[in-house]
Amino acid sequence: MISKKILIVFLLLSNLAFIWAQKYELKSINFEGNYEFSASRLREVILSKESPMWFWKFLNSFSGLGAEAIMFDSSKIPFDLAALKEYHRNNGFFETYFNYRYELDTTSLDAELIYIIDNGERSKFRSAFLFGFDDIPSLTYSTILQDYLSASNDWYNQSILEQNINNTINTLLNSGYMNARFDSTIIFRDTSANAADMNVYFTTGIRMTIDSIIINKNGEGANLVEEDLLTKITGIEPGVFYNQDEIRRSQIRLYRTGLFNSVLLVAEQNEAIAGQVNLRLDGNIGYMHELSPEIIVNNQQSAFNIGLGANFIKKNFYGEARKLTVSSSFGIQDIFRVDFKNLIKQFSFRDTTLLGYVDARLKIEQPFLFGKPIFGTWENYATIKKQKDYNITFYGSKITFEFELPKFTFVNYLSTYYNIEQTKEVYRTNNDSLSSKLVSTIGIDLGKSTTDDFLFPTKGTNISLQIEEANGIPYLVSNIFNWNYGGTVFYKLLFTGSAYQALDLKRNNIVALKFKTGYLQPYVGDYNGLPINRTFYAGGSNSVRGWRSNQLVPKNAPIATDPFAKGLNVKGGTFLLEGTLEYRYRFFQSMGVVGFFDYGNTWINPNDFNFNELALAAGIGFRYYTQVAPFRLDFGFKLYDPSDKAFIFGKQLWDNFEFHFGIGEAF
Repeated sequence: MISKKILIVFLLLSNLAFIWAQKYELKSINFEGNYEFSASRLREVILSKESPMWFWKFLNSFSGLGAEAIMFDSSKIPFDLAALKEYHRNNGFFETYFNYRYELDTTSLDAELIYIIDNGERSKFRSAFLFGFDDIPSLTYSTILQDYLSASNDWYNQSILEQNINNTINTLLNSGYMNARFDSTIIFRDTSANAADMNVYFTTGIRMTIDSIIINKNGEGANLVEEDLLTKITGIEPGVFYNQDEIRRSQIRLYRTGLFNSVLLVAEQNEAIAGQVNLRLDGNIGYMHELSPEIIVNNQQSAFNIGLGANFIKKNFYGEARKLTVSSSFGIQDIFRVDFKNLIKQFSFRDTTLLGYVDARLKIEQPFLFGKPIFGTWENYATIKKQKDYNITFYGSKITFEFELPKFTFVNYLSTYYNIEQTKEVYRTNNDSLSSKLVSTIGIDLGKSTTDDFLFPTKGTNISLQIEEANGIPYLVSNIFNWNYGGTVFYKLLFTGSAYQALDLKRNNIVALKFKTGYLQPYVGDYNGLPINRTFYAGGSNSVRGWRSNQLVPKNAPIATDPFAKGLNVKGGTFLLEGTLEYRYRFFQSMGVVGFFDYGNTWINPNDFNFNELALAAGIGFRYYTQVAPFRLDFGFKLYDPSDKAFIFGKQLWDNFEFHFGIGEAF
């Protein structure tokens, strides 16, 4: 009888051992009792991960790409619980209770892991007491304190506290306190009021001033650049307080001169004199003359262009770190659609097989104008653009002043310019006809960027506004001297905004939005007098991707009756509206996939705008991320074509398809 019981126990233990020896695929991780955070966010916090979908496992089985199946491992549960507890504490839930269970399906060998969460009450920021600031100026202290006061009565969040501490250190480093450090934080929780009070401790050190700038230069061109010039370009005067951001801007300004192969500007505390700092400039200066060929790859006019060019550069041109650049280039537009076989046989400027441009430029740049941190450029150019229905030649001169602005101001980019340009438009009709226009433009570009990464932004915004006034100066002069001015006078506004938001903690899933609108208003003359290259177009790799570059032009444009155009409708509109919604997913660090929805069009004026004339497109794109820029291939499909007021349904799919190759993200 005893032996039979022993046999039964042995069989049960053997069966349990067999079950536990099986490997169960972790099909799902779920959370019960959690009402504060999304399940997807909590899954990113813990160590355990769900097994990937079947497609990635199938791809991995024969190619090594994709991902392998993930097996359930109960030894990870204690680490998951610790991570969940830490995440909740960092978000103000100081008394959260956790439990877990798992369910094993012995038939399908699948496992489900369930975490049970009792969040408890969430605490708010109530007060912050800052220590270590006895000797700093009151204005600096008020600036620092403002961040902590603005967080009062908000939910406690560790990341906000860390951001405020980082802002405090940056303020101190930019106010002379080169050795400022964060020490510690003590958090007091009032359980009865569900509030958190903080004591935050800092060490500021002595307030430092700049004593001198020490120049250490070497390289082939070191003897051709004066030390006084380099000191002047830094823009930092002895006696000013140490400012970390100003030193960084100075280093960027030095590098933009083009004089250096490498340059570094660092601060060193003067051990002989307390409170004094020396700046050491270590620079390797290259050759003063450069001649180099280049391969051109860009997305000008929302079209992929590839071509060749050559540059001659003379550095420190007549001193003052001026840079002279003489360049020429040509580019072929939409090269993947060019029929090279027939092109070789019958190339001519009237032929529409090959589209692109030829360009020549002479440019002088100077990094420090009028003794101020103003980057000046004077550029002279001549360009021929060959399009399907017309050729356009324009040559002119442009002077630009780019101003340095503090990083945290509302506008952190400001550029002004004056451009005078002569355009000649040749329309491709039975008898080629010519239209010639002179354009004198004053413009300003304003911008603000708060994005965290230039190549792959995961949070923040970009905002830009361009304001132009054209031909006002020659019109005014002609009125003063009673000359007959026959040109069109107009102004132009162009606003572009974009925003980015990560959906996960690893910042691989991104939602990106773009909105763009422009308005051009002639107030002397009319639409027919506007140059083609100043009007608005839509369509292309950076616009509505179901259409080719600049394909979306206003319907029934007055250009159809223009004697120069002979019935062609090639000119853009005076009103532009377009936008994009993208979902970006990055994987394997260098690969990415994008789903997008685009809309937009152009009109002769805003009163012509109608929602049923918005072109709609959607598609999918693929990305390869490099250190320089992402390469992209987008496949766009027309969802709605305003030219025939028809949706894609019922049409041939490939008749509504366009592909675009580009450099960099669409926005």
